[in-house]
Parts: sequence; structure tokens; C-alpha cells
Amino acid sequence: MSIKLFRYVILVALMVCGSAMTAVAAEESDVQIRVAKPGATVTIDRVIEHGKVLVSVVDAGENPLFGLRAEDFAVTQAGMKAEVLSVLPITETLEVPRHIVLILDNSSSMDQRDAVEPLLAGVDELLKTIRPIDQMQIVVFNMKQKVKMGGRELRVETFKSNQPAKLKDFVTKAYRKGMTGSTVLYDAMIAGLELIGKIPATEPRFMVVFSDGQDLNSAYNRNDVFEVAQEQGMFNAYAIDFMPGPLKDRFLTKFAREHHGQMWKAASTTNLVPIFQSVASTMQYYYVVSYVLPPTVAPSSLTIEEVKTIDSSPMLGHIYFAEGSSEISPQYVRFSGSEETTQFDPQKLRGTLEKYYQVLNIIGKRLIDNPEATITLVGCNANTGTEKGNKALSTQRAEAVRDYLQQIWTIAPERMAIEARNLPETPSASRLKEGQAENRRVEIHSTEPAILSPIPSVYLVNQINTSVLTVRPNVAWPRDIARWRITAANASGNLAEVIGEGTPALELQVPLPTTDLGAMATGGVIAVTMELQNTKGRSVVLSSEPITVNFIQIRQRLAQKQEQKVQEKYALILFAFDKDTIDARNQEIVNQVAARIRELPQAMVEIVGHTDNIGKEAYNIKLSERRALAVYKLLAAAYGEDTGERIRYSGVGPNTPLYDNLSPEARSFNRTVTITLEYLSEE
Repeated sequence: MSIKLFRYVILVALMVCGSAMTAVAAEESDVQIRVAKPGATVTIDRVIEHGKVLVSVVDAGENPLFGLRAEDFAVTQAGMKAEVLSVLPITETLEVPRHIVLILDNSSSMDQRDAVEPLLAGVDELLKTIRPIDQMQIVVFNMKQKVKMGGRELRVETFKSNQPAKLKDFVTKAYRKGMTGSTVLYDAMIAGLELIGKIPATEPRFMVVFSDGQDLNSAYNRNDVFEVAQEQGMFNAYAIDFMPGPLKDRFLTKFAREHHGQMWKAASTTNLVPIFQSVASTMQYYYVVSYVLPPTVAPSSLTIEEVKTIDSSPMLGHIYFAEGSSEISPQYVRFSGSEETTQFDPQKLRGTLEKYYQVLNIIGKRLIDNPEATITLVGCNANTGTEKGNKALSTQRAEAVRDYLQQIWTIAPERMAIEARNLPETPSASRLKEGQAENRRVEIHSTEPAILSPIPSVYLVNQINTSVLTVRPNVAWPRDIARWRITAANASGNLAEVIGEGTPALELQVPLPTTDLGAMATGGVIAVTMELQNTKGRSVVLSSEPITVNFIQIRQRLAQKQEQKVQEKYALILFAFDKDTIDARNQEIVNQVAARIRELPQAMVEIVGHTDNIGKEAYNIKLSERRALAVYKLLAAAYGEDTGERIRYSGVGPNTPLYDNLSPEARSFNRTVTITLEYLSEE
């Protein structure tokens, strides 16, 4: 992936070489930058914004290091490794403007020392580095006027431009026509500092002072200069002391040192051009470094636990048919011969829908186990379109069910009565296509409770403590993201993927699949990566800290003589469409659950009402709440004691459906109330 990505995260600096590290601005004090150059030192001069800093890099001899690239740098923040997107010399980017305030001593001593022409040549070297996005403000002495700045009257003249030719003209006039017989260095420096204070502190600010170090005529002193300087915040100060002799001016030296700068000594005019070239070079060895931190993903660990499940699924005695057809649909499991029935054991089935699609075989086996029981097969139709009034079709549907039970399960035909009608006795909404599909059915009725009683089974299921990962940025997302992709994967393969366009939300939800938690549990740690692509097509992939997965298996608990988690699940006989009444069969289930609660004083009980997705959400939520409340009242009455906090109930309507609502049977199974008992057991 390209590491020259988003402008938003431009880190205008880089860190230390080898293992060296630098101090950084307070607001980004947890940022650490390294550069893989032995002996090099990186200074973070300014944090411009999150992920954007101004830095300079020097070698062991404190000489500027040029030509560094993104691969030379490593960035960490708060212990997290950042992705370096780009590293550009400040001269090669239009991302960050430089602001230069140049203080020039234009006293007549410059003419007396024959310094004007070398000085103009030196300033010209500095002006060559001015880019269109830069701004330079020049301050010179002017004894003929006073400029009010910061509440002070200063004897200076200023000029601002980003055009080198205009700046050069101003400097030339200052030395050829505007020379002064007085020196007001402190006035000029205070004026320059006031100009610095008006420049955004988030952008690089440089102050260059050229002087012989003398001030004979200012109304202010050096303490005033330091006081004003302290008010301006972070800036870089460079000073050129143009005086004979080897000693550097103490005032200018201290000023440069205290403001992240450097001092040069120009003992003669021959030094001026090289020194101005050095100053220009120093202001150019800053780097614009872009980086981005990986997002934070919560939780940092997941727990998948095997749970012993005692599942009592409701029996739905309905066989649904396609429009105009009397053929039993292929989703219903049917045996090819009676020899297969001998190995059939409903208790080995798992899950409500798996049991439902075996309904013909479950009815067949129960009729075998209860030889005195009889059933009535009521054929129905949608009573609309080609099926309108077609009782013959209803009869054929009932006969198809009877024939299977007779031929495969050898159930005597006299034990199976057939009735035909148009709509069922309790139909679904005929005006809706979903309701019409539900009305095309055969209903199985019996006076023997064992035939249509719930279907029990015992098996192990895996439960996960959360099925959603939450992804959040460590800083604000970049502004120029065109599209993004989050992927969660482990050794078993990709688990989840979420994609989007534009800047992502500050909190993103990544749903994990729950259909095969066993594979997730054995697949090891989960790696979450986020790919960001900007509007220019450049992309970067960020990797978060891996998510650990804890797999708690029952055999481990048993080996350690620990209690295992048990979950008993009961679902009431399904409610009719748009109904919340509870019949006698449901009352039997409620009584059974009440007995279990008395046997298991440690069990917590959760009652949840559900509906299908037909109709308005608000109405369905109320309907599910009525269903849950009706069950709660019956259960509390049957329990006969104060339930306290042990039994809770709620209605979720069509939200968080048990099944997908895409088929008649799925919608029917969603019209229910589930009762879940959860407890620990040594068995």
C-alpha cells in the first residue's frame, strides 16, 4: 500500500535515529519518533494538529540531515505503532506555509563597514527559498515614523509579501535610501514579535534577526524583548551577530537558544552570504511527516463458552405448500422407505427449525409410540387467485401428508381423518402475500397431547459474550477519505467485513457471525484491519491490537471439577397471527417451567416476547410486550412465591428476530414467547 496517504495526518516531523528519541510538545507528549540513522537526533519543533508536527533532523555533528524518506522513520503514540503515510521536506509540500519575520539592522554602520552589497546578496539567498504559500514580513529601522504595535510606539517600518522580487525591492530601498543614523534593535525585535503573535501558532513561525548587537536609541530594553517573546508561544529564532571578533553577542545568543533556534557569528562581510545560505538551509531541513494510528477495537478479548442446552422447541403442526400446489415442499425431510424410520431419534435434533423440517417424521414416530392416538389433517388454501374456493386443492394437500405417513411410517389410514376448507380457522392476513403463503397449509390436530407436545433435546451450544466489535479512531478520522473497509479475520478465514464511503463515523459496529462459533473459537486471535483510501486513490491498511479469544469447554470445567453453565430453553406453543391469548397447552408448559424454577433456586429466568415483521413496528412491540406479560403473570401465579429479581420479562417485537421472517414457518416461529432458565450445575 502507498504510504503517501491522507493530507489530514501530516506529521510535520520525524523522530530520532537509531534508538534516540526526542522531547515533544506537551499536547503530544506521548508521541515517540525514531529515524534509522545512527547518531541522528530528531526534534519535534511544533505539533500542528493531531498527527501533524514540524520536526528537524540532525546528525551526530548537529548538521542537518536531508533526503530522508518515509521508510527511515518509525512513529509510536501511547505505545501504538503508527503507519507513516508520507515524509516530505517542507520545501516539497504545499501543505504547511512558513511564516518568516526578518529583522534587519539598516543603521549607517552597515555602509561604513562596506556590508550593504554582501548583505543584499545574503538576503537574496534567503528570498530564493520563499514559496507561494509562504509569507515573509521584514522589519527595518525608521527614525522618521512611529508604528503603534502591542500598545507601544515603535520606530520601525514593516513590509509583508510572498513575492521575492517585491521583498528584494523593499530591502534594497532600506539600505540605499532608508539608512538610519540610529540603532533601535529592541524596537525592531518587539515589532517582529508582535507580528509573530498574529501568525497562527499551528503553522511554522520563524524569526531571523540580523544585527551588530548594539541598541543605542530604543525606548525599550532587552528585558522588554524577552517579556514580549514569552507571550508569543512557540516559534524558532535565528540570529546573525555581525560584529568583529570571535565572541558571540550574549543577548542574541540567549534569545535564539530560548526560542528553539541557532546563532551564527559573522565576523566579516565575507561571512554574510554563506551564513544567510545556512539560515535558509536550516529553515528547510524540516520534514512534513504524515502518519495515522490504528483504530481502537473493543472489547480486547472475547469469550466463547460451551453451554449445555436443554431445548424444548414448540411443535408447529403446519405443513406449508407452494401456490396452487399439493406437492410437499422439499424443505421437509422425508425418508425414502420405512427402513429408515427405525434409526430416527428426535432428541438428536438441534434447533427449532431443524426440528420443524422433520415434523412429518416426528408426527410419524409419535403416532407409532402412541398407537391409540389419532390425528386430523385439515387442508387449507389461500382463498384468493387460482386457489379461491378450491377445496379440492385443500383435500389434495391433506392427502399428500396422509400418504407419506401411511407409506413411510405405516400409519393406518383410519387413524388419520381428512378435512378440507378454504382459509384456516385462524387465518393470517389474506390481503398480504405473506399471509396468503401462511394460509396455504395443512394443519395437524390431535386430541392426544403427546402428538403435538414440545420437542425436547439436549445438546451443547457455543455462546459468545458479545457478537459485535466496536471500532473507534484514536484521533479524528482524516477529512479526505473516499472509502474504507474493516475486516475481522483469524486462522479460520474472514469472519466479518464492513465497508463504507466518505469519512467513517466516530464509532463503527462490526457484527461477528454466530452461526459457527466453534470455528471462531478454535481459529485463534482475531486480527482487525482497516483499509482507508483517499480521494486520490491512495490507500493504507491499519492493524489494531489482536483480539484474544477465550474458549471455555465443558470437558475442561469437568476436569477441573468446576460447575458448567446450563441453559434450559422453552418456547410457548406458537401464537396465532396478531394474538396474545394463551391456551391450555401453553398453560401446561408454564406449569412445567414453574416447577423447574422451584427445583432450581439459583436459576435466572428471562421471558421475551416476539412477533413477526408484518405490520407496524410500534404495534408489534406492544403485541410482544402483551405476550410476555401474559406469560409472566401465569408463571408468577404458578410459581406461587415472590419472584423478586429472578424473573424478568420484555417484548422486542420484530427486532432481534429468532428467525429471518422469509418463510411462513419462520414468521410463525417468531410469534412466540421464549422462556430461558440459566444456571450452573455440577452434572
